[in-house]
Amino acid sequence: MYRRILLTLDTSGFAEVAIPHAVEMTKAFDAALCLLSVVPVIGAGEADAMGVAASMDWEAEVAHTEEYLAGVQQALKADGIEAETELRRGNVAEEIMIYADKYEADLIIMSSHGRSGLGRWVYGSVTDRVLRYADVPVLLIRAIEEHSDED
Repeated sequence: MYRRILLTLDTSGFAEVAIPHAVEMTKAFDAALCLLSVVPVIGAGEADAMGVAASMDWEAEVAHTEEYLAGVQQALKADGIEAETELRRGNVAEEIMIYADKYEADLIIMSSHGRSGLGRWVYGSVTDRVLRYADVPVLLIRAIEEHSDED
C-alpha cells in the first residue's frame, strides 16, 4: 500500500515523536523512507512577528539541520532502516508538498505541535496547510508538550 514514506522533521523534539511511527510503517510495508527538513526562508516582517532575529545565520541553520538529519539517518540505520535525507529551503508547507510529489511519496508522516489560538495565528500552521493541500495521505502524530511542576 505504501511504497515511499516521507517523514518531515524540523530538528525539534516535537517532530521526533513521529520517528517511531515512521519506523513501524516503513517496516510494516517494506517501504522506502525519506527524512525531509525545510529551513524556512522568511522576510524581516515575518521574522519580527515570529520573534526570530532577521539577521539569523541561515548558513549555520542549514549546517545544523544537515548534521541533525545525518544523525537521525545513522540512528535509523542502526535499527535496520535505510533512509534518504533531503534538506530544502523555502516556505515549509509548500516545500513539503513539492518534495512529496518529486519523491513520489505515498504517505507523509509529520507531527503537530498542537498550537491553537494566538500561537497558531502568529506562527501559521504548516500542518494545516499540508493536511488541506497534500495529494497523498498524511499521518499526523500529535506532540504534547510536557510541563514540569516548575512551570
